Amino acid sequence: MSSAVLRAERYRGSPRVRHDLSSARTERCRRQSRRDSAVTPTSRTRIAAVIGSPVRHSLSPVIHNAAFAAHGDDWVYGAFEVQPEHAAAAIDAMRILGIAGLSVTMPHKEMVMAALDEVSPVAALVRAVNTVARRDDGRLVGHNVDGVGCVDALTRAGADLSSVAVIGAGATARAVVAALAAHGASVHVANRTPARRDDAVRIGNAARTGSTSGVELSAVGECATIINTTPQGMRDVSPDTLPLDAAMLHGNQTVLDAVYHPLETALLRAARARGCRVVDGLDMLCAQAARQQELWLGRLPDVGLMRVAALDELAKSQR
Repeated sequence: MSSAVLRAERYRGSPRVRHDLSSARTERCRRQSRRDSAVTPTSRTRIAAVIGSPVRHSLSPVIHNAAFAAHGDDWVYGAFEVQPEHAAAAIDAMRILGIAGLSVTMPHKEMVMAALDEVSPVAALVRAVNTVARRDDGRLVGHNVDGVGCVDALTRAGADLSSVAVIGAGATARAVVAALAAHGASVHVANRTPARRDDAVRIGNAARTGSTSGVELSAVGECATIINTTPQGMRDVSPDTLPLDAAMLHGNQTVLDAVYHPLETALLRAARARGCRVVDGLDMLCAQAARQQELWLGRLPDVGLMRVAALDELAKSQR
C-alpha cells in the first residue's frame, strides 16, 4: 500500500485540547457534562454502541454521550456484550436495527471484517477494525482509528516522534505502527514472538518504506518515545507487571501506556518517577473516540470534555 493512500486516510485537523487541563477549564467541562447529560431518545435518535467482551467496565458510553450532549446531537451510545462467536451476527444486527455507528473492541477487531461491506485502506492494512460507520446508502464501512488516536494523544502531549518504540504486535500495535510510520516517525517494534513482530514491521514499512524495524526489548530505551500496547499492567491481568526494565527509562522520554484500567499503571508510575513525560491510556481512548465521532458526524468533539466525563465516572466507581 502506498504512503500516498495512507496520507489521504489521515483525518482532518486534530482534536484541540491542552494535555494538562487547567482546574478552571476542567470545572467548566464538568458543569457542561452534567448540564447536558440527560438524553431522551426518540424514534429519530441515532444509536451508536461498543461491542466487545468484556465491556462491563467500558468508559466509551460515558465519553461519547458527554460529547453528543455537548454538541446537541440527537445520538445515544450504549454497550453490548457480544461473545466472540456472535461477532458477525452483531454486524447483521447493526444492519437490521439501523444502528449508525459501532466501536469495536477486543476480541472482535479482526472477526467483524468479513461481515462488513467494505473496509478503509488503513483497516485493510492492519487487518483490524475498531470503528464501523453506516453510510447514507446503508453500506457498513470498517475503519481503524486506534493509530491516529495514539498519534493525536502523543502530539498534544508534546512527545518527540522522531524515534518511537512500540511494545507489542497485536491489533492495537499494528494500527499504532502504521499511523506512526505514515506520520513520519522512525518506528521500532519489540515483541517476544519474532513472527508477530516481523508482521508489524512489514505493516509499518507498507505505510512508509524504510520507516520501521524490529528490535529487542532491551533496545527500546534508546527511543525518544515508548508505547506499551500489551495488556501488562492491566488491573485484571497483571497490575504490578512492567513490560520493560524501568532502568532503561530517562527524563527525556515520553511514555504512553494504552492500558487505562488502572489509569496510572505500574509502567507510568515508574516512568514518572524517572522524570519521563507520561501519557495515560485514557488520553488515547478519548482521542480515538473523537476520531470515531468525526467519522460518524463529520466533526471533532472537545476531547477535554470527554476526558473529564471519564474521570468523573472513574471517581464514582472508586467510592
